[in-house]
Amino acid sequence: MTNPKLVKSVPNELPFSLYFRYLTAAVFVTSFAYLMVIRYLHYFLDVNELASHANVVQLIMTLRVIGLSFEISDYSFGQSESEKAKKPKRFLDKEPSLLEILNYFYHFAGLTTKKFGAMLIYSAGPYYTYQMLLDSQESVLLHSWSPFLEIRERALRLCWSVPLFIIFNHIYPLDGLRSDSVWEMNFFQRILYAAAVFIVFRMRVYSAWAVAESICVTLGIGIYPSEAKPRIVVGPTDLEKYRQLKGRPEVTYNSEAIVNLDIPEIEFGDSFRGGIRSWNKSVQSWLALYVHSRANRMYSFRVHFRVELTMFVSALWHGTYAGYFMSFLIVPMCASVEDIIFSYIPVDPVTNQRPAWFRYSYLFTLRFRGFDMLATGFLLKNFKDTHRFWSSLYYWLLLVTLPIYAFDKIRSLKKKSPKKEL
Repeated sequence: MTNPKLVKSVPNELPFSLYFRYLTAAVFVTSFAYLMVIRYLHYFLDVNELASHANVVQLIMTLRVIGLSFEISDYSFGQSESEKAKKPKRFLDKEPSLLEILNYFYHFAGLTTKKFGAMLIYSAGPYYTYQMLLDSQESVLLHSWSPFLEIRERALRLCWSVPLFIIFNHIYPLDGLRSDSVWEMNFFQRILYAAAVFIVFRMRVYSAWAVAESICVTLGIGIYPSEAKPRIVVGPTDLEKYRQLKGRPEVTYNSEAIVNLDIPEIEFGDSFRGGIRSWNKSVQSWLALYVHSRANRMYSFRVHFRVELTMFVSALWHGTYAGYFMSFLIVPMCASVEDIIFSYIPVDPVTNQRPAWFRYSYLFTLRFRGFDMLATGFLLKNFKDTHRFWSSLYYWLLLVTLPIYAFDKIRSLKKKSPKKEL
């Protein structure tokens, strides 16, 4: 992070904008390098392996450190008249002090973990920006606004997500995928077991983020006037309306800027891409804002493979297990194959939907079963267990998507390659 004294010490020959550009890159690289060190340290020194709940805290801290560096960088660029004349965007009013930075990094909302009996619920997250933390200190949120309705909505979710978690986790434990009994099942039984394990994971996450979001809304984090059209991580998108309604107790407020899941889209959405975007939305937005949209387009491999780069960073952020990379790096293939398939099945202009036969057949194959298979890789973590179970499924998802994906990428590279002059 920076402070005014450090900025003043920057050599005159180094352009101010270039300094902040290198600052964000340095913070990004060193933060991920730190994650790698603490995750592998037990292989080289006589120390315990990083505990799972401690790793979750490190993940959120990484998002905050890198995110704030970009917020400060954007603030510096936003001081120029040329930037102010562009599309309206919120910038920090001033550069935070060291104490303000530490307060944001270690703010307990989003860093806590809970354990209920045998069920460990990680309520770390969702990610919120430094600007959102400042906005939560509005007097109207502290004295006039009540979080009761927002908390009640999330408490009702717990009424069904926790029982489903307990039931399915008892009947379909994850260790069942690691045992030899998996080879006694036929192919369709393995598919169904993977689907059940994914239900366990979804219910655990739904419960965890219901608790985590409730903590945030209780503190006013992510609460904005509804008419300002707030969006996850970004905050209000209609800045003119936000300035008009800011601080007024009679207007309607909502918590859209802190909602980390779109459960109806996850459970019933008809597209693979839509399902991915609806999952862990705060981290998805962080990746979109600070990785995907800012990847250096000067290098051709990043132009054509920005989605792959984003998924690689996401896998690296989650951990160093092979299962993370095996799952996340297949996501771009599934999304590309979906786009290709959708391009051949036209949308009915009257219903604005594709034929029912296609929607249901696609939902119960690539969309749902594909998610199930990727989830098992994420949960099994290590290469041995992931490869073992995916082998029992004959790597069907990879066999379906890889040839189509490779063909599409090669074709797009040929189309975008510069033509030689005669």
